Amino acid sequence: MQGNQIALPMFGKVKVVLHRPIPGGFKIKTASVTKKADGYYLTLSLEDPTVPEIKPDFNPDKITGIDVGLKEFLTTSDGETVSIPQHYRKAQKRLRVLQKRVSRRKKGSNRRQKAVKQLGKQHKKVADKRKDFHFNTANHLLSKYDVIAHEDLNVKGLARTRLATSVLDAGWSSFLLILTNKAVNAGLLVVPVSAHNTSQDCSTCGEKVPKKLHIRWHECPHCGCSLDRDHNAAINIRSRAEGHPVLKAQRLLSNSRIGCEARALSVLR
Repeated sequence: MQGNQIALPMFGKVKVVLHRPIPGGFKIKTASVTKKADGYYLTLSLEDPTVPEIKPDFNPDKITGIDVGLKEFLTTSDGETVSIPQHYRKAQKRLRVLQKRVSRRKKGSNRRQKAVKQLGKQHKKVADKRKDFHFNTANHLLSKYDVIAHEDLNVKGLARTRLATSVLDAGWSSFLLILTNKAVNAGLLVVPVSAHNTSQDCSTCGEKVPKKLHIRWHECPHCGCSLDRDHNAAINIRSRAEGHPVLKAQRLLSNSRIGCEARALSVLR
């Protein structure tokens, strides 16, 4: 790489506008060129030798479960909520105007090509806003927690239901991928758990409390637990994550250390 040029085997030297400088000591592994509505983008995959291993011990107070939804983007097991921004919904009026403009233009004309480009730029703007929101949300969670558990959702299946527009607008798959990748780079852990009955089971007594989707409050007739449906689900998700092999191994190690310390104290006495 020289100046603002990068040598690619297939294209030779290519001029680029650097989004940010490539840090020293990193090795470029792959390079991909993508055509988007506003031009071509070069994506570099770097090898970072400084990425830490997963932490050998986690703070038990820094483990959380998150329940993603359409009422709130996510709810944590601590009761914190992140509002859903609905970037696509808010841009629909503008997108409809641009789509009609494309439809009215004659196929093959320069005016139609210009209208298609404007529509593509608007879609990209929505996607960029959503991606920025995902990164900010992931950074916020990872700054507070060592371990984050989430439901192992079938997002493709949900995208084929009547909730498709809202599900795709939320972008759960993209968010969870970003969260997982950033956790790996930070030496933290993201754990997928079974989504079966997380909303139906009571987080306090474990009894099943059936409720339809429109019922947003959890009221347990068995133990009296009363809290938001998503908060209840997030607590269940956190509880299921505690069975993860890494966390089990950590608890066994922690218990053995406590046992050794207790024996050492008894010898000293």
